[in-house]
Amino acid sequence: MPKLVDPTLNLFSYTLKQGLGVGEPETRKVYGRFLASLSAQLHKKLNVSFTPEQKQKFLALHEETVADLPFTGNLNNHQVKGRYRRWNVSDNYQLLFDGYVDDKYQPDQVIKLIESLQYLIPQPPKLENIGKTWMLSGWLESGTDLEAEELAKQVYKCLFKKDGVSQGSGLFLGGKVAEFWGDKIEDNCQLLVILYPDEAACQEWARDFYVNWLDLLCFRHKIIWAYENSLLLKERLVSNYNQIVGMRNTSRLNLKKLLEAMGKLSEFAIDLNYLELQNSTINVNLEKYAAKLAEIQAKARPTDDLQFLQEFCDRAKQHYPKQIQKDIDNFRPCLEILRSLTDTIRGTVEIRKAESDRTFQTIVGIVGVGLSTGGTVASASANYKIEIEANPAINATINTLFPLFEPGSGLRIIMGFTIISGGAASLVTAMIVAVWPRIFRR
Repeated sequence: MPKLVDPTLNLFSYTLKQGLGVGEPETRKVYGRFLASLSAQLHKKLNVSFTPEQKQKFLALHEETVADLPFTGNLNNHQVKGRYRRWNVSDNYQLLFDGYVDDKYQPDQVIKLIESLQYLIPQPPKLENIGKTWMLSGWLESGTDLEAEELAKQVYKCLFKKDGVSQGSGLFLGGKVAEFWGDKIEDNCQLLVILYPDEAACQEWARDFYVNWLDLLCFRHKIIWAYENSLLLKERLVSNYNQIVGMRNTSRLNLKKLLEAMGKLSEFAIDLNYLELQNSTINVNLEKYAAKLAEIQAKARPTDDLQFLQEFCDRAKQHYPKQIQKDIDNFRPCLEILRSLTDTIRGTVEIRKAESDRTFQTIVGIVGVGLSTGGTVASASANYKIEIEANPAINATINTLFPLFEPGSGLRIIMGFTIISGGAASLVTAMIVAVWPRIFRR
């Protein structure tokens, strides 16, 4: 039966300072509130209190590049210790959760410890999360390789709530490493189980390597995050292109649909630029990943085997940039076609707007003629009330159209005759407007 000494659970989490549509000031506010909640959470769950100076330093993202919130307490009969450590780096915020116990644990106890430590894992802020890596480590006092492998699988199942198979393995500081990935790229989650041979190796990792791993994992998650974005952008580009091409017969589109088509064209051009940006992000971080891995390998022991980390870099370099560049090359000719279509749509929109303006002006003119005529008739009809009422045709029309007015009232006669005159004038004007272009063309 294997025994793990000083089992430690780490979570490396990375958050972009500036996401699409979200500026850095807003991100800093949201992330600041998230950090502030950590001290409150520790006080509630472990009854740990912090001085105002500790809280202020932990929240001072601009003034302090690195800051800690340490904790010690009893959690489900586990005497746990640890800390939250946060970093403010160039383009992202990094957070390390570090929880451990000073004891020897059998596999079932390790799983119960992980379940308890997960209680201290905070809900991530509602920002652009690049990715996260879980790491279980400790030094293995006893146990076979098969038992160590089974422990790693149990840890994966505990954290991800499903069975998993190791995608890579190796040796680090004389200890065994197993790597697991989430089965969906959009999860961008990773688990590393590192079982060191002795306490000295654990201390060497904490002293000389954990910052290197922090950076290496950040570059890894950026690569996968950028590739994931490229897949979403590709899907959106295809969708927008198909919708725009479906609108190519502009003569059948109303003004609303034409404006919608122009909006889709704008989105297509922006998304294509973003796709090129993802390609650049992947290439830059592949170089950084390779350099950081070389640095770790140079410091590691000659017998260590970190080939599984190199294999990720090789696969990503072989597949991701080529695939994205192929997509860019495929979409670029589409952009030229759509730009030509844009000119056609823009011209159609301008023509439709001009027609709409002319129609509106014509309607205003017709209504104006009617109102003007009605006003003139209203002024004149007051002197001819008796004559108007004596006309059977006019009187019958007024009685039919305006039954609510009292028969024989002067208001009924004047208003009725005014409205009929204005309506007739508007009708005659509309007929002239409709017929005139045909006469003029002849």
